[in-house]
Amino acid sequence: MGGTEWGAPAAEPERLAAIHRALELGITFFDTAPTYGDGASETLLGRALKADRDHVAIATKIGPRDDPRRSLEASLRRLATDRVDLIQLHEAVEGWERQLEQLHTLQERGKALAVGLCNATHRQLVRALEIAPVVAYQGPYNLFDRDVEQRELPLCQARQIAFLAYRPLAAGLLSGKYVAPPEFPAADHRRKIYWFKGREFERRRTVVERLAAIAQRLDTAPSALALGWVLARPGVSIVLAGARTSQQVEQNLAGTRPLAPDSLAEVDRIVAAAFPSVRATDDLRRQ
Repeated sequence: MGGTEWGAPAAEPERLAAIHRALELGITFFDTAPTYGDGASETLLGRALKADRDHVAIATKIGPRDDPRRSLEASLRRLATDRVDLIQLHEAVEGWERQLEQLHTLQERGKALAVGLCNATHRQLVRALEIAPVVAYQGPYNLFDRDVEQRELPLCQARQIAFLAYRPLAAGLLSGKYVAPPEFPAADHRRKIYWFKGREFERRRTVVERLAAIAQRLDTAPSALALGWVLARPGVSIVLAGARTSQQVEQNLAGTRPLAPDSLAEVDRIVAAAFPSVRATDDLRRQ
């Protein structure tokens, strides 16, 4: 479960209820970061998981310009815990190698059980494996954003690194709720995503409509279909789906039901018809 949207103080009771519902339904991995709600996401998660801390895994991140020790110590205070299960470097920018070394040191001191990397290139990921015992890589992956299939995902498979897929619903586009280009609030990061604008939105809207027809035939939600597709991809270890409400948690869990091979193939054909450069499912499986 991803905590990008847990930073709104006014909605705290609703967010707490969503996390508790996730626990009830068997979700045990929670991903957050200091930048989500300026620390509010971590604080909320710490409160929600305090009684279940020994039965869940918490992952957080270090910003590309943050001091690793200070940042992690602050995160631990907000999370009300003495360690995180996974500490990740949020971005690999200038000086990232030194930061990764420091994360490994913090791991050795027991502040984190494992080290991971997010949003890095294939070359950076290869280099990271020479610096620290990286066990997880987090990257965007959905029906419309499949760049990781080229190099990062095969590398994770070959080196037995857990691949954590974030943005599995294309920032909500694959939920089927947008019939026109949305007007997001000024502070909403989705304002900058190109597929919510103009021609790019229209291309994807047509695909989403066709996918919605498949979902209806399978008696499921479009979001569950999109999540099920990501879960079925070879090499994907964890899918990080955000949820603001208990209802959204339940909808996301519907995506854990395995999709039949013919349904997966039909989804691939629809996407490939609109985006010819997209490879078929079997191409990745053979690597």
